[in-house]
Amino acid sequence: MNLNHATALTLRIFVVIGIAMMVAGLAMSLMDMGDAVLYAGILVLIVSPFAGVIVTFIALMQEKDWYWVTVAAILLAITAVGLGIAML
Repeated sequence: MNLNHATALTLRIFVVIGIAMMVAGLAMSLMDMGDAVLYAGILVLIVSPFAGVIVTFIALMQEKDWYWVTVAAILLAITAVGLGIAML
């Protein structure tokens, strides 16, 4: 599986799952019971780019493209630090 295909597939899967969860949560919230599912769907959509970077990082490691592996690792580190700061 090549880099572009793997990344696109990951993003597509996350977006479809997130939208499906949001639709289910919206339908359930009309009956006053789906807010958690709705928020989980939003969270899946927010996390999807991070998952795409992880898949890209793994694919680049398999291709042994060390320059871009370093760039992806820096991006993951910056995102992790930002997440850690946001959780404070």
